[in-house]
Amino acid sequence: MKLRHRISRALWARRWNARSRAAVDRLDDGASDLEKAELAVALLWPLAREVFLMHRVDELSYTVIAMQLRIDVATVELCIADALRSIGAVRRGDPE
Repeated sequence: MKLRHRISRALWARRWNARSRAAVDRLDDGASDLEKAELAVALLWPLAREVFLMHRVDELSYTVIAMQLRIDVATVELCIADALRSIGAVRRGDPE
């Protein structure tokens, strides 16, 4: 993964950690899985959000996403992993 993506991801995580905790705390116990997934995607760093939506909504392959965004396939894989980890954490009520 390129250095600029690592830095972007690290800065985003540091800046949004407290906000994500507050956002998850505001979810009521009756929140649907869809609402939780939407929140988790909204809390992702911008590149991860874009990659995840391109893969899951537009149904593009990792290779096509990498070519369109001019990033490594490894970065695409990392973004998808971050997104899935975020969704799982929000569903459990424990943001990272």
